[in-house]
Amino acid sequence: MPLKLTFSTVFILGLLSAITPLAIDTYLPSIPTIARSIQTEVHLIQLTVSVYLMTFAIFQLLFGPMSDAYGRRKVIFIGLFFYILGSLVCSFSYNYELLMSGRIIQAFGGAAVAVCVPALVRDGLSNEQFVKAMSYVFLVMGMAPLLAPILGGIILIAFDWHYIFIFLALMTCITFFLFAVNIAETLPLSKRITFSLENILTNYAQLLKNKGVMRHILSGSLHFGGLMCFVTGSSFVYIEFYGVDEANFGLLFGISVGALILFTTVNGQLVERVGIIKMTNVSIAIMLLASCLFAGITLMKQPPLWSIVFISTLFICTIGALGSNLMVGALNHAGSNSGSVVALAGTFRFMMGAIGGAVISILHDGTFVPMISIMAACGFLSFATYVLMMAPTALSKNV
Repeated sequence: MPLKLTFSTVFILGLLSAITPLAIDTYLPSIPTIARSIQTEVHLIQLTVSVYLMTFAIFQLLFGPMSDAYGRRKVIFIGLFFYILGSLVCSFSYNYELLMSGRIIQAFGGAAVAVCVPALVRDGLSNEQFVKAMSYVFLVMGMAPLLAPILGGIILIAFDWHYIFIFLALMTCITFFLFAVNIAETLPLSKRITFSLENILTNYAQLLKNKGVMRHILSGSLHFGGLMCFVTGSSFVYIEFYGVDEANFGLLFGISVGALILFTTVNGQLVERVGIIKMTNVSIAIMLLASCLFAGITLMKQPPLWSIVFISTLFICTIGALGSNLMVGALNHAGSNSGSVVALAGTFRFMMGAIGGAVISILHDGTFVPMISIMAACGFLSFATYVLMMAPTALSKNV
């Protein structure tokens, strides 16, 4: 049955979408502490973020077709179970290997949930309704990275970093219950496809050859890769390089996320009146401006902290708007396999994020330069993809 966009439905979908930002952002303030606790290097703990993203990206390719074949609810239940299990493994980790194992299990479960939410929302909705609905979901989801570093810092100070993962497990148990009770299946049996390896490979091969799909996916993925560079590197830049207190890190991080929430809300309110094309163009322009500013301050030895915060906020605030707007374009070019399209888009997004985070770890030199230079590169490439690769006819009809 089609999804009814009540307040409770949007709130629950936002919680489901928030479990991966929670898995990443809640323990960002504790990365230096975890490194000291298990006697390893900071860049190796940063690498757990990239491994999470890589695992998360790859398994969406499996869970997308599964949701098209067996329905959204079953796949979400599987994902929530493994996410809780992975969180508990992390909570009992006292060495690097066990922590990494728990993060991989977490990511496996998170992939199943993440790929189903946009497909579940898409079932039965028009382009504008989808963008509006996803904007509201992003609004709720956006509270996770806003509050997560603050909560993580409080938990770290009051208890121990292991309790951060206990918190994640408890939050996911609550979300599991709310989803099971309140949201029904949205994909009818008549629209499901047969799940087989041959079908999966055929569908993905067709999508990869579809220029309309890939143009939208690549542009959004490169921008998202820049966001994940910020997520991976910001704790070092703010806490270690600029000497920000671990508790105050969450406040600075929250400025950027707060702007993301605001801009995403504006996008949801205006998209039906102004149109998807104009809102997308505005978002792209803001991202390009931020990338240019980032490129400029790489020439400075130590730019003021406020400049890093301000430019990061400009770059990040359009993530929600571009994410939903460009997803519409990809879905419009792809036919009926919504789950597979969302999975492919998610895989590219988080692969870009994982690569960006890994490059930051490799290029770590004790300065702010690796983070902001890679963010700038992602922004320039996203803009180039959007402008140079998208055909005018596609833009006029879809995004």
